[in-house]
Amino acid sequence: MFYAKVLRKARVATSAVFFANGMLLAIWATNIPGMKQALELTDQELGFALGAFAAGTMLTMALAGTLVTRLGSRNALMLGGLLVSLVLPLSAVARTALGFALAIFSLGVVNSVLDVAMNTHGSIIEAERKKSMMASFHAVFSFGGLAGASTVATLLADAFGPVQCLILAAAVMAGVTILAAPFLGNLTPVPSENQEPVRNFAWPNRALLCIAALTFLALFIERTVIDWSSLYLTDVSHASGSIAAFAFGAFSLAMAIGRLLGDFLIRRFGARVVLGCSGALGGAGLGIAILVPVPMVSITGFILVGIGLSNMIPLLYSRASRAYPGAPGLGLAMNGTLGYLGFLMAPPIIGYTSGLFGLQAAMLIPVAAFIALTVSNLRSGRPKREHPVDRFVPVHL
Repeated sequence: MFYAKVLRKARVATSAVFFANGMLLAIWATNIPGMKQALELTDQELGFALGAFAAGTMLTMALAGTLVTRLGSRNALMLGGLLVSLVLPLSAVARTALGFALAIFSLGVVNSVLDVAMNTHGSIIEAERKKSMMASFHAVFSFGGLAGASTVATLLADAFGPVQCLILAAAVMAGVTILAAPFLGNLTPVPSENQEPVRNFAWPNRALLCIAALTFLALFIERTVIDWSSLYLTDVSHASGSIAAFAFGAFSLAMAIGRLLGDFLIRRFGARVVLGCSGALGGAGLGIAILVPVPMVSITGFILVGIGLSNMIPLLYSRASRAYPGAPGLGLAMNGTLGYLGFLMAPPIIGYTSGLFGLQAAMLIPVAAFIALTVSNLRSGRPKREHPVDRFVPVHL
């Protein structure tokens, strides 16, 4: 009974950190235009600076996995939350394009620590409760993003600038981290008796490479929709700018709602069925948007894409956390490092293909990725009776 209470508190505290991180990143992202204007950056300079975030994330994620394994997910989560709070405002006070890029690079570095730590802690709670929970953590993150965007809209209407907005976001992140710390619980993963624990580093095994390949496809699709959905609505479906913005909002909300329902669906039908159906639904939605480029039809298609994508990353993260015995942080870090390549490669691949054949044709690439995600589950054959999750045990409660 006491342990169940500890896990319930840990779940709420971890969810609060997910929400705060989603809110922080949304506030930062929605202030990028203001920071660009303040520094008088060109589009090329802004693109270079924003690429620094992904570079910082990828270069540090494997190291973050080792750090989480050494310090424990609770300590690494607190460290990451406080470091993100300290680094976030730097991009708003930068005075040069290089300083701006370095600040964003630093944000990518420290956010990777927080990302791996909070997903690791969530995976341990999920394992201890013996039921799917990762989708709900990511749902809270998505709702945090929606709250952050709404907060910025309100603050900017009251003439707040990027500096004030980012300081507010940093204060919220730091406050939530400090308040959540006592309730996170010192949960340490321990492998089963017949497994040799992994301590600091391990090369990707076959299972993890397969998971990372699927993560690559899912992140490729997500980045494509983030970067190109609004442009698709305006250039291909001939919608107004406001309608195009509504389409992206609808896509984001669909992802959040899909994740909110994800844990129930996974418990009811199993992870393999949910992942396969998600790929089929997302591919059908994007296919509809391509075949019938009419504003309302395209918006409906992107909503289906949001629902289809919603539970892919939580499911794949949950699988990756069990790739290495006793070291969920290493599995998550390796999966993130390899899978994140999809997030990096999507813009140039879609942009180059669009330049050759048009954006409508380029959107066939994420459709193919959806099909590959679906087929990968069909090729797995009839699933064995699914064990909810590997067993982890806590220490020092």
